[in-house]
Formats: sequence, structure tokens, C-alpha cells
Amino acid sequence: MDFSNDTIERHPIITSEVVRQVKTSKKAAGLKVRLLEERDVPTVRSIMRQHHETTVFRNQPFSDWKLDQHFKKILARPPRMACMVAEWENRPVGVAWASADAYMLSDGPLFVTVHVIAVDLEQHPIRRAKSFLALVAGIRSWAASLNATHSTIHVTTGSNLKATDRLMRASGAQYIGGAYVV
Repeated sequence: MDFSNDTIERHPIITSEVVRQVKTSKKAAGLKVRLLEERDVPTVRSIMRQHHETTVFRNQPFSDWKLDQHFKKILARPPRMACMVAEWENRPVGVAWASADAYMLSDGPLFVTVHVIAVDLEQHPIRRAKSFLALVAGIRSWAASLNATHSTIHVTTGSNLKATDRLMRASGAQYIGGAYVV
């Protein structure tokens, strides 16, 4: 796997200034979060391709077949799975996919695991940040509706980690660990 910094250079950086502007600006008119619909598939596929190209896993071939299997599963609306789309002016600009289950060592309440949050990298940095934060808010609402006690967002892209950390902290997230590849 290539862990070079060229991914960071190719990935649009979300700076502290962008995070500050997002936190202090008014809610973006026209930005909303809703569940994935079949009509979203082509645009979401494009967003996922962009996302894949920014990760340390970009040397792995993108699998349309596998993504289609995920779409089928998500569109079947399993009770403990959600795929949310951030939409601006009736166009998907971001996507988040999450599932809920009990913690593996407890019979206690549900935990939400966020498998991916991806935004359209062709959008302005402030709109990307707002879309990301709106998706996190959507995840929080969905988790609350399930009475889930924790939501874990896995950051496994291996790129732009400082900017991602700023954005996660802006969303109210607390850092609890890391991911390692061996």
C-alpha cells in the first residue's frame, strides 16, 4: 500500500478557516439530509469513486459490482441500516452509510457504526464541510431514534487526517483511538 503524501496534496484541504466559517455561518439554504433513493445511485456512485481515489486504498480497483450490492442492501431498508444523502438544490452532494448493532461484548443498547462519509469533492470547501456536518447531524438523529448510546465514525482513508480531525471536532466528535494497517 502506498502511504505517500500525494493523496493529501490531491485531496482538497478543509482548513481551520473553513471550519470556523461553517460553524459561524447561517444554515445553508437548500441543504438537507434524507435517505438514499434509487434515483441517487449514479451521483452517489460518482461521489464514492471520488472518495475512493483520495484513500490509501486507491491502488485497489474500484468495484461497481460490490457497490451495487451495497445499494441493493441499503435500498431494501433493513431496520438497523441507513444510508443518508446530503442534498443541495435537489442534487446529492454527500453520502453517509451506517449500521446499528449491540456492542460485541455486551447485551446493552445499540451502537451505531458509520462505515463511510463522503462528499462531492467538486463542491466549494465550505459546502463540502456543511454537507459533512449535516450528514453527521443526520447520523446523530438516526442514532437517537434507535436509542443508540454511541456512534463511531471510522476514519480509514489514510489521507487529510488533520483536516478530518478539525471537521470531526467541529461536529462535536471525540477522538477515541486510531486505525492501523499492517
